[in-house]
Order: sequence, then structure tokens, then C-alpha cells
Amino acid sequence: MTTIPEPATLRFGQPVMPDEAELLRLMAEVLRSGRLTNGGPLHARLEAELELQIGGPLRLTSSGTMAVMLALRLGGLPAGGEVITSPLSFAASVQAIDWCGLRPVFADVEPEFGTLCPKAVERAISPQTVAILGVHFQGIACDVDALERIARAHGLWLVFDAAQAPDLTWQGKSLCLAGDASAMSLHATKLLTTAEGGAVVVRSQDHAERLARMRNFGLEGGRPTGPGINGKLSEVHAAFGLAVLPRLKAELRARAEVRRWYDEALSGLPVKVLAPRPDSSESHIYYTLQVPPVRRASMIAALEREGIMPRVPFDLLCGPGTTHDGAPIHSGSGAVVVADVAGSFLSLPLHGDMQPSDMARAATALGRALE
Repeated sequence: MTTIPEPATLRFGQPVMPDEAELLRLMAEVLRSGRLTNGGPLHARLEAELELQIGGPLRLTSSGTMAVMLALRLGGLPAGGEVITSPLSFAASVQAIDWCGLRPVFADVEPEFGTLCPKAVERAISPQTVAILGVHFQGIACDVDALERIARAHGLWLVFDAAQAPDLTWQGKSLCLAGDASAMSLHATKLLTTAEGGAVVVRSQDHAERLARMRNFGLEGGRPTGPGINGKLSEVHAAFGLAVLPRLKAELRARAEVRRWYDEALSGLPVKVLAPRPDSSESHIYYTLQVPPVRRASMIAALEREGIMPRVPFDLLCGPGTTHDGAPIHSGSGAVVVADVAGSFLSLPLHGDMQPSDMARAATALGRALE
């Protein structure tokens, strides 16, 4: 009896791993220096490299969640103040608000993009509102211009969670330069990884210096002079990031080619690819489809039978059983759409090791599910 082999598993994400020899060389530098943390030479080198790439002041942090927390605290926001954000994000977005002693207020998303709806934000503003936390969701940029106009008109601190969109450009510049501060993640699931880590991009060197103090217990001259926490990135993690950095250009090119292969393979199917917002670039982390919610489960099952592991959005941050169960969601006009939008998104694997045959497998599986 002939046994049909199981198809090779195609994972949703795959970290960009460093060259082993280069990582060992950098780790030897760490060992010889005897300095493991507190802003060592590799930490300074990685920070400088990222500032050059992004085009603005940046400070490394111990995680993406820490980056969001520090970005919020940098605004000097009063305890208990309201922060308007999206219910469609990873848990860390709202947890950072909670940890800062602030209160999340949820606003609906735009149905065509899944990002924070500016009209809903305006309707959610109250006398207690102190900030807006926009989330660039699944590689789609927020409406940066609209949110910046709203923030300036109402005197609000504007932070963007760019964990899912560190590679995007907006009007020709890094998307991370938007707002008063943008939080990046350097987690293993992101393009540039330090295994664990993050960064905050700000508008001025003064803000960068304040961030550097805040991540180091708020110390100045050995004295705690302001809010602080241990939010530093170690030399070991910086070494990992520096070893990954030279591989990014090739990985970006490979992922752009994978996107084109997907476009070709799926062109005959009745599915819609989530397109980037005008004036922004396309994602190298997410290739997302908008599908009929009633068909999504069968499409996922068909893909998994072919060994392809897709991903769907996280549960709503104010959904049943969550910390903010029952919190209202402010709409832009009419009914709230975020649950339906979340139910229509389906992201396919996207990384540089994929081959055209992988996209063909995905197209075949989706075609069968849509028959």
C-alpha cells in the first residue's frame, strides 16, 4: 500500500536568522569587553545604525511593549487620562495603556484598512482624553495625516504602535517618524530582530535623551530625577540585531518577490488582497486577504490540510472574557464594524525562503475551499 507523504509545513512566520560566524564574532566582542548591559558599544552601534535607516532620533528598549509604555510616559500624561485606541491589535497595545495608569477608550476601525477610524476618534474625545494610540495594523498604515490633525486640534499626545509595520514608508519617509513617538518591536516575529527588544522613534534629541533616562530607572547623575524603569536592551541582544542587519536588504527583496508570486497565483480567485493605504508602501510581513467571514474557517482548514499555516487577527481587546469586557466601541458613523472586519482578514505566510510552488499550493487550497 502506497503512503502519500504529508505536505511540508509552511509556517506563517520565520525569523531572519543571523550569519552564525558574524554573530559569534560580535558575541566575542561582548565577552572581551566584559560589559553585558547599560548601554555598551554594541548597543550604541545598533542604535546609531537604526537612526540612520529610519532618519530620526531613536532609543532601544527591552521589548516592543516597553517601547509603547515609554512612548506614552514620554508625553507626561496625567494618571487616569483617557487614551483612544483601536480594539483590533495585539494585547500589548492596551496593556501598555493600563500599565501607565491610563484608561483605554476604544474607537472603531476603517472597514477597508482595519486601522483606527479618524471619525470614530473624534467622536470618542472627551474632556478626559489625553492621547491617541494608533496601531498600524497587519502592515497597513493608519491615516497618519488625519490623526495628526485631530491630535493637534485637541492638544493630544499622539503615539503610533508600529510593531506590525516597521518596514513601511509614508510619503517617502519611514512611517516610524509619524506622531510624537512611534514604538517598534524587535521581537523574533519581526523583520529586524534582536530576539527580544524594541525601540521608540521620537521627534527631537531632547525627547531621545529623556527616553534614555526613563529606560534607565530615570537616573541622572545617579539620582532618580523623573519617571523610570528598567527598559534597557542588553549587549547580547544588540549583538544579535547587528548580526541580522546585513541580511535585511536581501530578505526584503525576497519577500517583495513572494508578494508578486502570490498576486499571480491568486489572480483567478474571488479574493481581495488587502492593499496598502495610498502614499504608503506595502508590507513585507503580512500578505492579507479580505474574505467572506462565513467562508474563512473552511479556507483555513483547506490551507492547513496542505500544510500551510495562515493567521487571523487577534480577538478584540474589549471582547468577551477580556480585561476590558463590555467596554464600548465608539463608531465613526452608524454601526460598529470592527468585529466584521476582523472576521474577514486572513494572512498567508510571507518570508524569504518561500518558493513559487508554495504560493501554488496556497492557491489550490483556497480554490477548493471557494468552490
